[in-house]
Amino acid sequence: MFKRLAMNTVVQVLGKAITVLVSLVTTGILTRKLGSLVYGQYILITSLSLLFDSLADFGTSIIGVREAAKKSEEKERIKIWSNVAILRLIMALISLVLGVVFVYSWPDFKELRIEALLAWSMLIFTSLAGSLAVVWQTRIKMEVKVLVEVAFPVVFLGCLWCFGSNISLIWIFGMYLVARVVTLAWGWWLARGSINFRLIDKKLIGNLVKMSWPMGIYLLVFTAYDRSIDSLMIGRMLGPDEVAWYGLAYKIYGVLIQPAYFLMNGVFPMLSARNDGRKLFRWSGLVLFLSGVTLMLGMWLLAPFTISVLAGSQFMASVGVLRILAVALVFSYLGHLVGFTLISKEGQKEMLAFGITSLVFNFLGNLVAIPFFGIYGAAGVTVLTEALSLLLMSLRLRRRK
Repeated sequence: MFKRLAMNTVVQVLGKAITVLVSLVTTGILTRKLGSLVYGQYILITSLSLLFDSLADFGTSIIGVREAAKKSEEKERIKIWSNVAILRLIMALISLVLGVVFVYSWPDFKELRIEALLAWSMLIFTSLAGSLAVVWQTRIKMEVKVLVEVAFPVVFLGCLWCFGSNISLIWIFGMYLVARVVTLAWGWWLARGSINFRLIDKKLIGNLVKMSWPMGIYLLVFTAYDRSIDSLMIGRMLGPDEVAWYGLAYKIYGVLIQPAYFLMNGVFPMLSARNDGRKLFRWSGLVLFLSGVTLMLGMWLLAPFTISVLAGSQFMASVGVLRILAVALVFSYLGHLVGFTLISKEGQKEMLAFGITSLVFNFLGNLVAIPFFGIYGAAGVTVLTEALSLLLMSLRLRRRK
């Protein structure tokens, strides 16, 4: 078990290393070509895109993996995967409609409507890509999942490198859409036969909705306080330049969190299939804690160098933000383990309650901290929010024994 888990984790780490390298090169190109003002607009659009992506997912990915992992026959798994894909498409369409309404109602998007609509048109294709990821994660074939996920940013970087002499936000989101369609087509070919839309089962879809909605709302709430609220409040109170500085630091922080997510991708199906996973839990906890502390110390030391190489002198205000966010890595890494373990024991409703609590705390904290401490205050609130979330989940998991 541990050998297979280690191999899948190594594959994901290697894939992520490539993704990180590609992402860093892409970020360096974009920050220099766009400047802080336009890059701030780019961060604002992508931050809100993540919010609508979470609505489109609606918790179906993690619940789909959990339920399919319980089945031993391939036919039963295919049926679950197929109906998960159908439900995800429905949610993606709903999310797209709400996104259009948001674009035409929020004042900050008045001059960015075409760019935002182009970015959010990827929701349908991202939904299908996520459905394929459910298949590969259930089968614990993370190497295939990683290959397709790595291909997406690589294709975009190739377009940026070859044709990006004069770029705009419309060009950027248009190329993102092209890269998504191309890699989705490849992924669909690799997973051929795993999803069949003719296997629609209304009762199964209804059951999936009942199981997924607490997790779906939790992910929506989590994304709101983790990615969207900060950018919206900073943009409204301080302006787009500060959004760019904060957004760059948060992008690096988001990249550093990914190894924890990858490890839990491999652990989660095993936790879901076992009644007693204490040994697996303890082993994973030790690895995540040591990894989080190591990354925190490393980023604290390397923050000035990292920002300088990526974006240059006009983004040096991001250094302090990145150092503060590095502290949150330890809480976030352990939070991944506790949260996924709760979900494997059908604790998604508890997760929803914790998410709402964290959202309220984050919003009120930013409301107070940003006017007094600017983007550094927003980073500090993120650290406290991660710590609060970990504490609430840990107390609940302890009660569940």
